[in-house]
Amino acid sequence: MPSKSKMKLVLLAGLPRTGSTLLQNILIQNPEIQTEGNSALCQVMSDAKISCEQNALHQLIGVGKDISFKESLLRNIPNIYYPEFKNKVVIDKMRIWVSEPNISLAREYISKDVKAIVLYRPIEEIVASYAKLYPKNRREFVYASLLNNSSDFLKEIYSIYEAKNSNDPNFLFVSYDDITLNTEKTLSDIYKHIGLDRFIHNTRVINQTVFEDDERNNVAPEMHIIRPKIEKQINPVILPDWVKAICRNITNGFSECGLLEKIK
Repeated sequence: MPSKSKMKLVLLAGLPRTGSTLLQNILIQNPEIQTEGNSALCQVMSDAKISCEQNALHQLIGVGKDISFKESLLRNIPNIYYPEFKNKVVIDKMRIWVSEPNISLAREYISKDVKAIVLYRPIEEIVASYAKLYPKNRREFVYASLLNNSSDFLKEIYSIYEAKNSNDPNFLFVSYDDITLNTEKTLSDIYKHIGLDRFIHNTRVINQTVFEDDERNNVAPEMHIIRPKIEKQINPVILPDWVKAICRNITNGFSECGLLEKIK
């Protein structure tokens, strides 16, 4: 159970189109849990750290602010970001929370034992899921945007690979199939991982209460609209052979040295 005096943060990381919005809308049925759409908390904390160490360093020194100011500022940002969620378990969603710089930030200023739930799915399924949301004449653009060497998608994939190779017991890896095909066991695993008493969820009908502003975020309409029934649907999109080849190369590349250089 979370402390009676403060919230407990759990990180939700992973790849897009892996069921994060669905999972959030299931978990928030529990009155002990709060969660929102894609969070800016990590970016705000990172920017504040850089400011204290670089951009505002001379001014801070000039007025006698020592390192304790930075420590206090960064440790209090989560409470400022979520002022209404005291005494709750807060699931903070950001895709690359488990990349090395970000998880180090969380361990230093949130909790050294901070827990993370990391979502994943086969690359081809993710790309096909994106393509399903776009009309045929826009799919070539989607493929190119996702699979170019500097895309955020490839950086997100690498952050998951990096986290998996760390063998960190504070990371719980959950697949899209785990959520859609084995929901009850997956929820039990999550509750055990985050140290919260099991809650009986309604997994027959999911009412969406956690939303993303897809228009403002400039992504496809209904990108984050979930179905009321938990199921894995057959995707009719057939990927072009060249897209399948790139997806396979990306997947295979994670077992090879030098992948980081390929996606920088």
